[in-house]
Amino acid sequence: MASQLIEKLSSNTTPKKILSLDGGGVRGILTLGILKEIETLIKEKYGEKTSLGDYYDLMCGTSTGAIIASGLAIGKKIFGKGRKYKLIPRDWTSIRAFFIENYSSTILESYLENKFRDITLGDDSHIKCGLTINTKRADTHSLWVVTNHPNGKYFEANAHLKLWELCRASSAAPYYFKPKILQFKRRNLQSFDATFIDGGVSLANNPAWISFLVATIGTFGFNWNTGTNNLLITSIGTGYSEKKENPEKLAALKALSWAPKLSDLIMTDALKMDQILLGGIGKNIGSNHVIDNQLNDPAFPPQFHIKEQLFNYERHNVTLKKSQLDELGFNLTEETIDSLKELDYYENMNLLYNIGRKYASTATFNMG
Repeated sequence: MASQLIEKLSSNTTPKKILSLDGGGVRGILTLGILKEIETLIKEKYGEKTSLGDYYDLMCGTSTGAIIASGLAIGKKIFGKGRKYKLIPRDWTSIRAFFIENYSSTILESYLENKFRDITLGDDSHIKCGLTINTKRADTHSLWVVTNHPNGKYFEANAHLKLWELCRASSAAPYYFKPKILQFKRRNLQSFDATFIDGGVSLANNPAWISFLVATIGTFGFNWNTGTNNLLITSIGTGYSEKKENPEKLAALKALSWAPKLSDLIMTDALKMDQILLGGIGKNIGSNHVIDNQLNDPAFPPQFHIKEQLFNYERHNVTLKKSQLDELGFNLTEETIDSLKELDYYENMNLLYNIGRKYASTATFNMG
C-alpha cells in the first residue's frame, strides 16, 4: 500500500480531515463551485501539485456526492463544465412516468466507466485517501456503506468492486435512472447479486453523520480518535431548497405525479435531522442557519448538546431563495429560482456552478 494512503488511514496521525459531499442530482454542480475555492486555497497553502485527495484523509459521498468524492480521491481536479444527458421532453409530464427511466443509464455508465476505468475500491495505487460511498440496497431496503480501509470487516468482500459501478449504484435515483445490480461477496467470498438505488433515498443524503460513524466505528477499520482536536468534518451541500407549493394543486396531483417529488421530500427531512444531530454531538465552527422555525426557537434549550463534543464541524450550503441569491449578486426571477431547486434541471449547470463559486468567495473555510 502506498505510504501516503497508509498515513491517511492510520489512527496514529491527527488531526484527521473529512470531506462529506451531499447528493442532489444536477445541483452537485453547485458543490463543484464551492470545492473549486477550497482547491485553490489548498494549492496556495501547500503547493500547486496538492490536490483535494492529498489534503483530506477521508472523503464520503452519496449519489452525485459519491461521484465527486470518488473523482477527487483518485486525484482529479475540479472542473466547471457539466455533461448533459438525453432527456425525455420536459413537457411530457404524464408520459414520463411510464418510461423505465427518464435519463439514459447507458450514457451515464459510459461516462463513469470512462472516468474511472478499471479502478476498484481496493486499488491503493490510485486512491489517495479514505473513500466511502453510500448507496441503498433496494431488495433489502437497507443503507449500504462501502469503504476502502483494508482493516474493515467487509473490505476483502468489497475490494473487487469498480468505482464506476459503485458510483452508478449510489446515483440510481428512482424515476430518473434504472436501479443497478452489483455482484457483491459475503465474508466467505461467496458471490451474490443485489439491486441498488440512489443512496439519497435514505438518511445519508447528507453523509456527514455516516462519515463520522465510518471514521470511528471499529468494523469499518479506521478507529480514529474523537474530539475537536482530532476530527474536522467539512460538509458541503448542493443548495438548500425552501419550497412552498400551491396546496390545492398539490392535493389534486395524480399518483404518478408524486414520483419525481419523493426523493426531494426524503432529502429535505434527512438534511434537517442530520443538522440537528451534528449540532448536538459536534462543535459547529462554521455558519449557522435556521433548520426549522420550531427547532430553532431561542426558547428551545439545547439539552442534547453533549459536554465533550466529538468533532469540529462546518457546513457550507446555499439557500436557494431570492434574498440570498440577490446578496450573492444574482438577480434572478422566481421562475428561474424554482428551476434551480429541481434535481434534474440540467439547463442550470453553468448558473449553479457560478452560484457555488460566488458563495465560496464570501465564505470562510477552516483549512487546519
